Order: sequence, then C-alpha cells, then structure tokens
Amino acid sequence: MRRLHLALLIVILGSTWGLNLSLMKAASLSGLSFTLLAVLTIFGNLVIFAAFSRIFVGRIRFVPRLWWFFAACGGLGYVLPFFLELFAVPRIGAAPLAIVISLAPMMTLLIAAATGTEKITLRRVAGIGIGLISVSLIALQDLSSLKGAFGIGLLAAIFVPFIYGSYHVFIARFWPEDMQPFEIAMGESLAGLLIVAPLYVGFGDIGAAPPFSFDTYWIVGALLLFSMIEVWLYFALMRMGGPTYVSQSGYIAVIAGVIWASVFFDENITPWLTLSILLSLTALLVTGPRGEAEKAD
Repeated sequence: MRRLHLALLIVILGSTWGLNLSLMKAASLSGLSFTLLAVLTIFGNLVIFAAFSRIFVGRIRFVPRLWWFFAACGGLGYVLPFFLELFAVPRIGAAPLAIVISLAPMMTLLIAAATGTEKITLRRVAGIGIGLISVSLIALQDLSSLKGAFGIGLLAAIFVPFIYGSYHVFIARFWPEDMQPFEIAMGESLAGLLIVAPLYVGFGDIGAAPPFSFDTYWIVGALLLFSMIEVWLYFALMRMGGPTYVSQSGYIAVIAGVIWASVFFDENITPWLTLSILLSLTALLVTGPRGEAEKAD
C-alpha cells in the first residue's frame, strides 16, 4: 500500500511538473520580464509556505547557520532551472523541453552513485532503462519534426537535468534532520527571492509598467499555484523515497508535458504516446523503493 501511495504522489508531482512547462511557455510569451516572473512566483511561494509552516508545523523560524543549505537550494531548485526553462521553452517548445528534462533521473543516478548518497542496484538501473525507452518513443518523433529548431535553446535546456540531478542529491545528503518539508520549502523560497530580487533591481525595467492583463494574471496565478504544489510534493516525497526515486517524476513529467502541450498548443497525441505512458509507469514500479527489501539489495 505504501508503494502504491508513493507511486500516486509521484504521478501527481510529475503531472504538475509537466503542466508547469506549458505554463512556462505561456509566461515567456506574456510580455513580463523573466526576473519579474521569478520575483512574483517565488515571493508568492514564500508567503504560502510561511503560512503552511505556521499552520501545520506550528512555527515560522529562520536558521542562519543553514544559510549555505538554503542558498544552494534556492539556486539549484529555483533560480537556475527557472531562468533556463523560461529561456529554452519558447525556442524549442514545451514537449521537447519535457523530453530533455526527463534525463534528470539519469543525472541523479550518476551523481548519487558518484557521491555515495544512494545505493544503486541492478533493479534501479533496469527501471531507468525502461524509462529512457519510454522517453525515446516521444523524442524520436519530436526531435525529427524539430530538427534544426533547437539551437541555443537546446543548449540551455541540456543544463536543466544536470542541475535537477545535483539538486536531488544535495537535498538528500544535507537535509537538516530537525526541519520539516514546509520549513525547507519556506527557506528555499526566501533564499531564491534574495537571489532574484537583486537581479530584478539590476536588470529589470522597474520604471516601466508591467503589461498586466487578464492573461498575465492567470499565468502568474497558475505558475504560483502549481509551483507551490510541485515544491511541497517534492520535499515530502524526498523524505519518503530518496533522490533517485523522486527523480522518476521526470518520466511522468515528459508524458504530462506532451499532453499539456497538446491541450494548450494543439499538438497531436499518438498511439506511441499511450505506449510511452505504460512504459513510464512500469519504470516507476521497477525503480521504486521496496522497504526492507531495498536494504538487502
């Protein structure tokens, strides 16, 4: 039952992640500057997670001695992937970006093995392989149709899975034992805001009125809502399953990314996509933790 519960939460996390990629594309075309989008989204998350921390944990606290931890989380978890995805998605599309980001589990596996953060077994390698096959069914179609259209956008996108892999392993290795997921999310949001606010002041066009309209309001609101869900699920699942398992949400994200892209941008869903979904779910089951059996592998 616990494995089924974890798998369900991973599916929700991956689906939200995939949706966020389409929202990123809409945001990148909204006319708002990247720095303003980052400030609005991260500030909103900070307020929400501070409230959740007070309600569910019973406290709001700042731990200065952990500044290095939250600074790394804010940079790797918020700022770097946020700007790279905003830069890449209008150039290569939401579905291809989801495909590239789905390499995050492989990067996590390699980094975890190199640092000794998590035990890598043949079963997990097999699960990664099945996931890569599921991704290739979509990648072959999209890459052939977008040949020559990646350019610098693809180059920017390639850095994202490596950053996410580093982020997964860093969180698992240095998580402060006395802090709860909502507190970590609040601290990460605060650190991210402290990083992007100077960028907005230095490079944003503060004097110009931002092009707010109904379209920009719903885009910012949706980004805030679903990024909050994504961050909360990520930290909760990291405590329950570990970095390699949580990174499997990338496989669901690539499927969801294509589906959401078809909804927002009229891309076709083919029978190959259905097969890819089945293989992706199989990869989740094969790669997921198995309690005490995992320790004996």
